[in-house]
Amino acid sequence: MRGPEPLYRFAYDSTFADYCALMKARRLLGPFGRHGRWLRYPFLAAIFFCTLWWLGGFARPFAAYLNWDVAKWLIGLLVFILAVDLFFDRVVGRWVYSRYAAADKRVEGTVDEDGLSWAVDAWSGRFAWSGVKNAVVTADHAFIFIGKLEAITLARRGMADADWQGLLDLLGRKLPRPPVAG
Repeated sequence: MRGPEPLYRFAYDSTFADYCALMKARRLLGPFGRHGRWLRYPFLAAIFFCTLWWLGGFARPFAAYLNWDVAKWLIGLLVFILAVDLFFDRVVGRWVYSRYAAADKRVEGTVDEDGLSWAVDAWSGRFAWSGVKNAVVTADHAFIFIGKLEAITLARRGMADADWQGLLDLLGRKLPRPPVAG
């Protein structure tokens, strides 16, 4: 069965940078939007200090905590938290990316009035615009979410500039709500 004539075609090689951009787009759709990643640190710090208070860790006068021994542990804790975050973003992220079927593969697809079709290696798919739950558009990517986590990544480098702008206009018309700007 042949579908409508494609309005736009895209083709690009997926990269780890595309995966990182997808992770950012997922966070944008979270409850705290673009601030969700960094709001977790003050939240965890508040839990930490509330736990210390509850366990009697602040029983001494406040001036007793204003010394180098306490400061170096707080600095060490901050560096450790940031190092763990970096480790999970880059090292574990690269490992997870390498397990994806589309990792470092050619992604090809078409966009038409009825929906989007794509093919990666030996598998392909198609979905109608009515199946799109949300979308995030950045300067270099358009992420078409078909679930809370599942998204089709359209990289700008896979299309001509005129086609990219036309695709963004089509997304604005076809989606139930405007794409989230990233």
